[in-house]
Amino acid sequence: MSDTIFNKITVLKKDLYSKLKQIMLESGWQNISSRPSTDFDVMFSNGEDGKKEIYFQIRDVATNAANSSTTFSNSNSRYFSMRLSGKYMPGSSGVSGTFEKSNDTWKLVLITYQSDISPNQPIELYYSCNKDRLIFLTDYSLSLALPSTLNYIGVPVNYADEHEWSACVFASSSIGSGRRMYVTDIKNDYSVTAPITCLTYLGLSSKNKIGDNMLMSNIIYGSTNEGLKGTIPEVFSFGSTDGLVNGDIFSEGDKLFKVFETTPGTSTVYSSFISKFIAIRIQ
Repeated sequence: MSDTIFNKITVLKKDLYSKLKQIMLESGWQNISSRPSTDFDVMFSNGEDGKKEIYFQIRDVATNAANSSTTFSNSNSRYFSMRLSGKYMPGSSGVSGTFEKSNDTWKLVLITYQSDISPNQPIELYYSCNKDRLIFLTDYSLSLALPSTLNYIGVPVNYADEHEWSACVFASSSIGSGRRMYVTDIKNDYSVTAPITCLTYLGLSSKNKIGDNMLMSNIIYGSTNEGLKGTIPEVFSFGSTDGLVNGDIFSEGDKLFKVFETTPGTSTVYSSFISKFIAIRIQ
């Protein structure tokens, strides 16, 4: 089980994007964009081991279209956008840099499954960040009846060697469609100009319990070309919805894990984490 305890703070929606950037910078990431007006924010890290090259783009723009003036922070939008851009070579100051994955489309980073969110809405933000990854979960007061959303951007735990900057992923409890996540590329196909998708798997059957013990698992991901590739750490999922309620607290010794429901009712689940229920460690 995870040794990582998620931090919890309250932040207004209008400040969420800048807060996430601040969290990353304070955790050792760099924003290496040479022209923010066109390249937006380009986050880079050498990873916890100092040997990686991790790159991705984020922008305070409320669409997955190439161009828009509508910001996430100052509108009622429930998403900003990101790209797995691959390696980025900055230009001189004020000059656009060069992206290895120049054909990637922008992907929506949702903060709730449905409903607009006003800029002044308080959000409960749970986060874990190091030089390998940013994981953040957005949660809301019960009176709003809004489901939580968890997003994961960065390097997972890999089973096989990756070349250079290939291993960065984007996984979300609101991924858009299917049981999948996005990966910068795979080792045998790193010449492609856009990221690929990998299927996600749960190492459990359809049962959640053995006796009084609740079963939960990390998510495994892979490709048809290379088989199982790695694991998404620090986030846990379940084999079914049986016996689960939003806000449940499970314990393992002195460790406490909280359960969050990420889509309302019986809505179709398009989640990298398979189940609409996920758990993170809170103590």
